[in-house]
Amino acid sequence: MNKSTLHTIIIRLTIIILVIAAWSACDEYMGFVDCKDCFYPEPDSADLTIYLTINNDHPEVPIVVYRGNVDNDTYYIDTAVISPYYLYSKIDQFYSVRAEYKVGDRTINVVDGDKVKAKHVSESCDGECWIITDGVLNVELKFDEE
Repeated sequence: MNKSTLHTIIIRLTIIILVIAAWSACDEYMGFVDCKDCFYPEPDSADLTIYLTINNDHPEVPIVVYRGNVDNDTYYIDTAVISPYYLYSKIDQFYSVRAEYKVGDRTINVVDGDKVKAKHVSESCDGECWIITDGVLNVELKFDEE
């Protein structure tokens, strides 16, 4: 292999690496951004997604959602009968949720918290694009009840 051929191969490999790196950088927030999930203008609210254990033993689960940490500032109280449970809430706010389960003669409180965010990712799509990230709270029971 002569120097000219080697030089051409190095240039081509460099271009391929740069293209792959540029393509990857566009998706740095969530991996692949599906442009049909874009919001414009920037949203100020989005759904919190709350996963609960809803089954024959727990057909309904009382929940309390707080702004900030648990017991900080009660934001919303309800009894969930489906999972996931969605609650439309302000963005850039940390939320906590407490789910209360009755297991035999015991009460089990399951707690989780997260911040729902909007991220600007216009590099991935043709126009202005905001996507919603995070805001997922998991308060499912994690043990076998038997």
